[in-house]
Amino acid sequence: MMTADGHGNGQTHALVALLSLPPLSQLEAEWRELESRSAGSFFTSWSWIGCWINLLGDVSDLRLLRARSGGRTVGLGILGLRFVRRNGVIFSRMLRLHSTGRPEIDLLAIECNGFLVERGSEETVSARMVSHLAEAEKGWDELVLDGLPGTPKWPHGNRRIHVRAKSYANHSVNLQAVREKTGGYLPLLGSKTRARIRRSCKEYEAFGPLSLQPAQDVGQALAFLDGLKTLHQTYWIGRGEPGAFANPFFDRFHRLLVQQAFARGEIQLLAIDAGPRRLGYIYNFVYQNRIYNYQTGLDYEVCEKQNRPGLVAHMYAIEFNATRGHAVYDFLAGDHEYKQALGTDVAMMSWLILQRDRLRFRLEAMARGLRNGMRRSGEASGSESAGSRS
Repeated sequence: MMTADGHGNGQTHALVALLSLPPLSQLEAEWRELESRSAGSFFTSWSWIGCWINLLGDVSDLRLLRARSGGRTVGLGILGLRFVRRNGVIFSRMLRLHSTGRPEIDLLAIECNGFLVERGSEETVSARMVSHLAEAEKGWDELVLDGLPGTPKWPHGNRRIHVRAKSYANHSVNLQAVREKTGGYLPLLGSKTRARIRRSCKEYEAFGPLSLQPAQDVGQALAFLDGLKTLHQTYWIGRGEPGAFANPFFDRFHRLLVQQAFARGEIQLLAIDAGPRRLGYIYNFVYQNRIYNYQTGLDYEVCEKQNRPGLVAHMYAIEFNATRGHAVYDFLAGDHEYKQALGTDVAMMSWLILQRDRLRFRLEAMARGLRNGMRRSGEASGSESAGSRS
């Protein structure tokens, strides 16, 4: 066990340690207690983290990173240790925050990630925890931090740690603005999106009135999840892809998550109907007045004409959640056309890889740069050739 001290934002003395996981019941009690003092996301709640650990069993090597101050826990995170070899050459001992490095498990795609930290101390305690890993824990080569909100100010000031970062748009809807706007949600959107939604609604209404039905109990929620899975798989298999639910871990995880978290009001499964015809389902997480849109299953065969069931379904889900007093409808990361069209606000989400200064990583970076340069050169040559033939 290694420990380190730190200061910041009212924390007179922060002690950080990387430990083996305690018994699950003990970890749950500590996690939930800190969660009650935290402004974290659903993805750092015990509902998500506990379900993840419970299903992993002995599949992955997990560690607990804990920060304590004044006799109480002020920061927690679960780190997965994974040994990888890239391209048969680059060997790396990786630590990953709330993920494992195993593609069949990380298909869960955690977002709005980060350390679970006491409210008001997020930046200082998180920076202290990363600094501890960088300075006191020498048993890793790369630290992977997926799906962090915004662009964290940490890590910084360590020349022996190099940071590779990618950022993606995070579109959302301000539900307070929906409540305050005369006419509700649609007037907040662009004219092209409004026209598409109205045209699709008119087509669907030929089958009967459009309506939204939330699952009322865990049994109905699981039935809706099964319906979503069927539509989701049909769509992706039709495009030559396996679909997320073809992954056994993904399927088991979400069934268990719904079974455990629905009664706490943290799961929202919605069915969208046009008269007797079901257009599809929306699967959301509900946490601290924020709605996280995680998955959809939509029927694209209801109408012969061009129709947009996703736009219609999300419109009804957004109006529904606005009337329930929630603050934000979050589309999570990605710049897909429907997210841009339906969102009223946009932020960023970051994926970071912290690498120790190793020769093998410098060589890998050089090879990557050379490859990208050759690719750009090839694309430029192709454009010139195409221009000469026009």
